[in-house]
Amino acid sequence: MKNIYFYIVVGVALFCFNNLYAFSSIAQDDTVEVPDVSAVPVIDGTGDDQCWQNVPWQSIDQVWIPYDAGFTTDDYSGHYKLVWSSSTNLLYFLIEVNDDAFVDGFIFGQTADVYNFDISEVFIDENTSGGFHIFDATGNDTLQLGSNAENAFTYHIYADFPDVGQATTDHYVGDLDGRNWGNVQNPNYASHLPEFALRKSGNVAVWEFSLIVYNDTYENNNVDPARVVLTVDKVMGLSVAYCDNDNTDGQRDNMFGSVWEPSPGNLHWQNADYFGRVKLVSNITSVLDEQKTQHVSSIKIYPNPVSSSSQLMLSDPYTGEVLIRIFNILGQEVFQTSALKTNQILTQRLSLDYLSSGIYFLQAQMGRNIYSEKFIITDKK
Repeated sequence: MKNIYFYIVVGVALFCFNNLYAFSSIAQDDTVEVPDVSAVPVIDGTGDDQCWQNVPWQSIDQVWIPYDAGFTTDDYSGHYKLVWSSSTNLLYFLIEVNDDAFVDGFIFGQTADVYNFDISEVFIDENTSGGFHIFDATGNDTLQLGSNAENAFTYHIYADFPDVGQATTDHYVGDLDGRNWGNVQNPNYASHLPEFALRKSGNVAVWEFSLIVYNDTYENNNVDPARVVLTVDKVMGLSVAYCDNDNTDGQRDNMFGSVWEPSPGNLHWQNADYFGRVKLVSNITSVLDEQKTQHVSSIKIYPNPVSSSSQLMLSDPYTGEVLIRIFNILGQEVFQTSALKTNQILTQRLSLDYLSSGIYFLQAQMGRNIYSEKFIITDKK
């Protein structure tokens, strides 16, 4: 009888262990390798693009609030993927969360603070400088919280959860700025995420978005000089988190992060010393990538640099409608047209007289696949 009782106790303990995680469970990789992808994802909240298939999930399961608490996977589980594109100069995120209750309803200036709703968060320090990053103050103590608010960014990414089978693209991205607690500013950095989609199905929500990376010289009224050109081997501070509220009481119940933090937890919003690390790498080689390369043989813009007009040439077995879009270096769409591709090669003339000189990115969407090419417009003479 004692032996039977022992086995029952052990079985219950093992079940609880498998469904209960403490703060020291599985964090994101010590340095997450982020691959450069030739075909960027279609931002629709489905996450079924080929570029995501070869990238491992990174866990978001370190308990920051309440610190050192356990949780069950019936209540919450979450993870994310990350890629980048040298053609579009953007990071791309895929975040998937399983939550037993999703709470929205945030309205800036009217409801509780945004972190008291179910939101995803991205923390990024593009040069891994670390340190406080709340205010443009005169020092780095716990009251002044930094001398440069843009030393790192804390993106609180909010959107209302859509109906099942639908996606929403409307989003609010909050952060803190100002000189001190008596001069707090709350900029909306939604433009830093030029493409965004949130989709929900049952207890699973998927955030998919692109992100422009800025450095610590960022000024709200002049953002262009602060945009970072992403390159292979660049290392950045980066973590992902999820705020969880299981009730409509305007009070956050839990916060989960992708890296461990020391006590008392929830330190990222103040100090970039605790951010994880990511490294931009070249393409991940796989059988699927090789198949993708064989499928798409050529995308070319000529001449490049461009003075007034240019030709786009696509060589690919695909036939059907091609959506052609051009984005400036801020990720803003400045041109859109479509063409019907009936043969192996499509040639399309692009009139670009109205665009100012600078760096641009062309995207050609063929079915579910998107292919990109960077080009330069020179001064007109």
